[in-house]
Amino acid sequence: MPNVQQVLGEEIRRLAKKEARAAIEDLKEQIATLKKTVSEQGKLLKELSKLTNKTASLVLPPEEPKDEIAPEDMKAVRVSPDRIIKWRKKIGVSQTQFAKLLGVSHLSVNHWESGKTEPREAQKQRIVELRDMGKRELKALILERLGEKIAKRRAKLASKAKANKAEAAEETTEK
Repeated sequence: MPNVQQVLGEEIRRLAKKEARAAIEDLKEQIATLKKTVSEQGKLLKELSKLTNKTASLVLPPEEPKDEIAPEDMKAVRVSPDRIIKWRKKIGVSQTQFAKLLGVSHLSVNHWESGKTEPREAQKQRIVELRDMGKRELKALILERLGEKIAKRRAKLASKAKANKAEAAEETTEK
Protein backbone atom coordinates (compact mmCIF):
# COMPACT_ATOMS: atom_id res chain seq x y z
CA MET A 1 0.00 0.00 0.00
CA PRO A 2 2.78 2.48 0.53
CA ASN A 3 3.37 2.47 -3.22
CA VAL A 4 -0.14 3.71 -3.96
CA GLN A 5 0.24 6.53 -1.47
CA GLN A 6 3.60 7.50 -2.93
CA VAL A 7 2.30 7.34 -6.49
CA LEU A 8 -0.74 9.51 -5.64
CA GLY A 9 1.47 12.10 -3.88
CA GLU A 10 3.81 12.31 -6.88
CA GLU A 11 0.90 12.65 -9.30
CA ILE A 12 -0.68 15.43 -7.18
CA ARG A 13 2.67 17.29 -7.06
CA ARG A 14 3.11 16.92 -10.83
CA LEU A 15 -0.38 18.27 -11.56
CA ALA A 16 0.07 21.15 -9.08
CA LYS A 17 3.37 22.14 -10.72
CA LYS A 18 1.76 21.97 -14.17
CA GLU A 19 -1.09 24.27 -13.10
CA ALA A 20 1.32 26.63 -11.34
CA ARG A 21 3.49 26.85 -14.47
CA ALA A 22 0.45 27.67 -16.60
CA ALA A 23 -0.62 30.42 -14.18
CA ILE A 24 2.93 31.78 -13.99
CA GLU A 25 3.25 31.87 -17.78
CA ASP A 26 0.11 34.05 -17.99
CA LEU A 27 1.50 36.33 -15.30
CA LYS A 28 4.87 36.54 -17.04
CA GLU A 29 3.15 37.65 -20.24
CA GLN A 30 1.18 40.29 -18.34
CA ILE A 31 4.34 41.55 -16.62
CA ALA A 32 6.15 41.82 -19.94
CA THR A 33 3.34 43.89 -21.48
CA LEU A 34 3.18 46.11 -18.38
CA LYS A 35 6.94 46.71 -18.51
CA LYS A 36 6.65 47.73 -22.16
CA THR A 37 3.79 50.10 -21.31
CA VAL A 38 5.75 51.68 -18.44
CA SER A 39 8.78 52.14 -20.71
CA GLU A 40 6.68 53.80 -23.41
CA GLN A 41 5.02 56.09 -20.88
CA GLY A 42 8.41 57.06 -19.44
CA LYS A 43 9.64 58.04 -22.88
CA LEU A 44 6.46 60.01 -23.50
CA LEU A 45 6.84 61.78 -20.16
CA LYS A 46 10.40 62.82 -21.01
CA GLU A 47 9.26 64.21 -24.34
CA LEU A 48 6.43 66.13 -22.72
CA SER A 49 8.70 67.61 -20.06
CA LYS A 50 11.12 68.77 -22.75
CA LEU A 51 8.26 70.41 -24.62
CA THR A 52 6.92 72.13 -21.49
CA ASN A 53 10.39 73.44 -20.65
CA LYS A 54 10.72 74.87 -24.14
CA THR A 55 7.26 76.46 -24.10
CA ALA A 56 7.66 77.74 -20.55
CA SER A 57 10.84 79.56 -21.48
CA LEU A 58 9.06 81.12 -24.44
CA VAL A 59 5.91 82.14 -22.55
CA LEU A 60 6.91 82.92 -18.96
CA PRO A 61 9.41 85.57 -17.96
CA PRO A 62 12.23 84.36 -15.71
CA GLU A 63 11.34 84.23 -12.03
CA GLU A 64 12.75 86.94 -9.82
CA PRO A 65 14.53 85.86 -6.67
CA LYS A 66 12.31 86.00 -3.61
CA ASP A 67 12.99 88.34 -0.74
CA GLU A 68 12.79 85.53 1.77
CA ILE A 69 15.79 85.15 3.98
CA ALA A 70 17.25 81.71 4.48
CA PRO A 71 17.10 80.53 8.11
CA GLU A 72 20.92 80.39 8.21
CA ASP A 73 21.16 84.04 7.17
CA MET A 74 18.83 85.32 9.87
CA LYS A 75 20.67 86.99 12.68
CA ALA A 76 19.63 86.34 16.25
CA VAL A 77 17.05 88.81 17.47
CA ARG A 78 17.00 89.77 21.11
CA VAL A 79 13.48 90.55 22.16
CA SER A 80 12.68 91.39 25.76
CA PRO A 81 9.30 92.23 27.30
CA ASP A 82 10.39 95.86 27.76
CA ARG A 83 11.44 96.15 24.11
CA ILE A 84 8.13 94.71 22.91
CA ILE A 85 6.21 97.21 25.03
CA LYS A 86 8.44 100.04 23.81
CA TRP A 87 7.98 99.11 20.12
CA ARG A 88 4.24 98.63 20.50
CA LYS A 89 3.83 102.00 22.20
CA LYS A 90 6.09 103.64 19.62
CA ILE A 91 3.74 102.39 16.92
CA GLY A 92 0.79 103.58 19.00
CA VAL A 93 -1.36 100.46 18.94
CA SER A 94 -3.00 98.28 21.59
CA GLN A 95 -1.93 94.72 22.36
CA THR A 96 -4.82 93.39 20.29
CA GLN A 97 -3.92 95.56 17.32
CA PHE A 98 -0.24 94.65 17.64
CA ALA A 99 -1.25 90.99 17.71
CA LYS A 100 -3.26 91.43 14.52
CA LEU A 101 -0.30 93.09 12.83
CA LEU A 102 1.88 90.11 13.77
CA GLY A 103 -0.75 87.47 13.05
CA VAL A 104 -0.90 86.11 16.62
CA SER A 105 -3.45 86.22 19.43
CA HIS A 106 -3.68 89.13 21.83
CA LEU A 107 -2.89 86.74 24.68
CA SER A 108 0.45 85.92 23.06
CA VAL A 109 1.41 89.59 23.05
CA ASN A 110 0.22 89.91 26.65
CA HIS A 111 2.36 86.95 27.70
CA TRP A 112 5.39 88.31 25.83
CA GLU A 113 5.04 91.69 27.51
CA SER A 114 4.57 90.18 30.95
CA GLY A 115 7.58 87.91 30.45
CA LYS A 116 5.64 84.65 30.80
CA THR A 117 6.66 83.44 27.35
CA GLU A 118 9.02 84.44 24.58
CA PRO A 119 8.07 84.84 20.91
CA ARG A 120 9.14 82.15 18.46
CA GLU A 121 11.77 82.96 15.83
CA ALA A 122 9.24 83.62 13.06
CA GLN A 123 7.35 86.03 15.30
CA LYS A 124 10.58 87.71 16.36
CA GLN A 125 11.37 88.29 12.70
CA ARG A 126 7.93 89.85 12.17
CA ILE A 127 8.48 92.11 15.19
CA VAL A 128 11.82 93.19 13.73
CA GLU A 129 10.16 93.86 10.36
CA LEU A 130 7.61 96.11 12.07
CA ARG A 131 10.34 97.81 14.09
CA ASP A 132 12.39 98.55 10.97
CA MET A 133 9.50 99.93 8.91
CA GLY A 134 9.20 103.62 8.20
CA LYS A 135 6.29 105.65 9.50
CA ARG A 136 4.51 105.76 6.13
CA GLU A 137 4.90 102.04 5.52
CA LEU A 138 3.70 101.30 9.03
CA LYS A 139 0.70 103.59 8.65
CA ALA A 140 -0.24 101.86 5.39
CA LEU A 141 0.14 98.45 6.99
CA ILE A 142 -2.00 99.45 9.96
CA LEU A 143 -4.71 100.77 7.63
CA GLU A 144 -4.53 97.61 5.54
CA ARG A 145 -4.61 95.10 8.38
CA LEU A 146 -6.61 96.85 11.01
CA GLY A 147 -8.95 98.66 8.70
CA GLU A 148 -10.64 101.98 8.76
CA LYS A 149 -11.82 101.49 12.34
CA ILE A 150 -8.48 102.48 13.79
CA ALA A 151 -8.00 105.31 11.33
CA LYS A 152 -11.34 106.74 12.44
CA ARG A 153 -10.40 106.33 16.12
CA ARG A 154 -7.08 108.08 15.55
CA ALA A 155 -8.78 110.90 13.68
CA LYS A 156 -11.33 111.23 16.48
CA LEU A 157 -8.62 111.31 19.14
CA ALA A 158 -6.68 113.88 17.14
CA SER A 159 -9.75 116.10 16.81
CA LYS A 160 -10.45 115.79 20.56
CA ALA A 161 -6.86 116.72 21.30
CA LYS A 162 -7.16 119.79 19.07
CA ALA A 163 -10.45 120.72 20.75
CA ASN A 164 -8.85 120.37 24.18
CA LYS A 165 -5.93 122.56 23.10
CA ALA A 166 -8.34 125.14 21.74
CA GLU A 167 -10.31 125.15 24.99
CA ALA A 168 -7.12 125.46 27.00
CA ALA A 169 -6.02 128.33 24.76
CA GLU A 170 -9.39 130.08 25.27
CA GLU A 171 -9.16 129.67 29.05
CA THR A 172 -5.69 131.18 29.11
CA THR A 173 -6.78 134.14 26.94
CA GLU A 174 -9.81 134.75 29.18
CA LYS A 175 -7.64 134.95 32.27
